[in-house]
Formats: sequence, structure tokens, C-alpha cells
Amino acid sequence: MARLRSHADVHGNDGAYRDPLQGLRTRVQDLAREVDEREAMLTDALFEHLPRKLAETLLDGRARARLPANTEAELLAAEATLLVYRDALDRAIELAPDLEDEQRALPQEAPDPQLSGSLRPFIDLFKADIVVETCDAAERGLRLAALALDKNAEVEKQTAYAYRVRFHAHDAPFSILTQIAYSPNETPAEVHVFIATSVAAGTPPLRIRPQTLLHGLGKAIGLVREAEVGDERFDDLFLIEAEPDVAKSLFGPAVRKALLAVAAFDIPDLDVRGGRAVLHFRFEPNERLIRSATLALAGIRKAPVRVSLLR
Repeated sequence: MARLRSHADVHGNDGAYRDPLQGLRTRVQDLAREVDEREAMLTDALFEHLPRKLAETLLDGRARARLPANTEAELLAAEATLLVYRDALDRAIELAPDLEDEQRALPQEAPDPQLSGSLRPFIDLFKADIVVETCDAAERGLRLAALALDKNAEVEKQTAYAYRVRFHAHDAPFSILTQIAYSPNETPAEVHVFIATSVAAGTPPLRIRPQTLLHGLGKAIGLVREAEVGDERFDDLFLIEAEPDVAKSLFGPAVRKALLAVAAFDIPDLDVRGGRAVLHFRFEPNERLIRSATLALAGIRKAPVRVSLLR
């Protein structure tokens, strides 16, 4: 007959199979769950704006957090890694609202457009008088246009063939550079105008260029893809390089109207990225043209910026 196990035997055998590392394993598992919850809140964009040391800590923690751990030494190392990683995630989550505000903030100064290296200097001495007249007219038109928008505006001579003016208008800062030079395959004494303002750092990148017949053919056969804003005249005139929702957000009715007014003189190109918006066209500056251009840029600057660094 088989011997019945005593009460002491039962408890003694259970103790022999108990995992001595169970408590440590449980702590590691709990930490791993906390880390997973916090990781799910972070976006890739957040890493671009975090302090460098914190971002490096997060990347290191992400790489090491899921290494296998079975022995006591491995479990203790995993616990230490997860604690550091969890605290770093908490710090990143804590910083996110302030970082979002920074991405929406509007700088109070305008960046200065730089002289274009792609424009050739004057070398034709037979047209010197034409060049001088063009420079004088460009300086005078720039000064009168700027003064019409800001009575404190002052034009500075940058080079023999370039002028700059800085001023505020439409609740926005502006810096304008006029450069008189040759362009490839163009007549001399052509006036290039570059108008810049600052935009929020979180403003999505966007570029517009004059729509050409080649672009139209490319669109027809699917080789050229562009955003459209639903304004037939505007969409036909400009090639818009941006995400569709970005184009519609930045090009509201007032901005489109102002850009079309600029296009009545010369179809401009516009580049928005890195906290700056720069509009370029080729025409002698005048009040109507500069007013329309600055209104367009001011509208883009004031467009709402949607920044979400957390999910």
C-alpha cells in the first residue's frame, strides 16, 4: 500500500520547486510594462527636439531594454537598465509640451536673404549706364515701398549692385534684398528681389515654383506629383511641392490672393523651411508689389502650426 504524504511532506516538496528569482522577475516584468506604456506615447518627431544627452539615453535604453535576462545577474542588469530608461522616458514626456510651444513660437526677427551666387556679376562695360539707372531705380523703388509700410525703414547698400532693407509690417518682421545682375540667358540689369520673414520652427516645409508646360505634361502622364489647393487659377499657375494638407493650411484665400497679385508682375517662387519663408521674383520693386508680397508672407507666418510630439 502506498504511503500517504504527510502535511510536512507536501509543503517541503513545494519549497523545492519554488523559483528563488520570482520576485526579481516580477519587478523586471512590471518595469517592462511601464516602459511599453511610455514608449507608446512618444513620436519619432520628439527625438529631433530633445536635448542631445537625453535623446542618446533614450536610444540606448530602447536598444538594451529587451535583451534576454534569465540569470540573477542578467535580471539585476535588466532592472537597472529599465529604471534608467523609464526615468528618461518620463523626462521626455515632461518636456514635450514646452518643446511643442517652442515649435509654435514666432521669432521676432526676420532672417536676411543672402546674395545669390548663381547670379553673374556685370562685365559688359558698354551697358554701364543702363546698369546704373537700374540700380538707382531699384533703390528708389525699394525705399519708397518700404517707407509706405514702415516709416522707420532704412535702405542699406550691400554692394555696388545690391540693397537691403529691414522693417515691420502686418505684425511681421521682414528683410528684403534686391540684387541687380545677369541671369543665364537673360538680358543684363535684371532686378532680383528676395523677401524673407521668420515662421515658426514647426512650420512644415513647402515650396512653390512657376508652373511650366513641361510640368503640365509631367502631371498629365503621372511623372510630376504636386499638391493642389482647389483654386484653379492658383493651381494652374504654381507647382506646389508640399503635403496636400500643408498646402491648404498655409495657402488660405488671403495668401493666394496676395501671391496672385505678385504674379501679375512676375510669377514668384517661395521656399518655406527651417523657420524661414523666402519669396523671390524678378521685377523692379514698387509699393503695390512689395505690399502684396509681404501680405502673402505675413499670412503664411500667421497660419496655425500643428505640432504633436506625443501620441
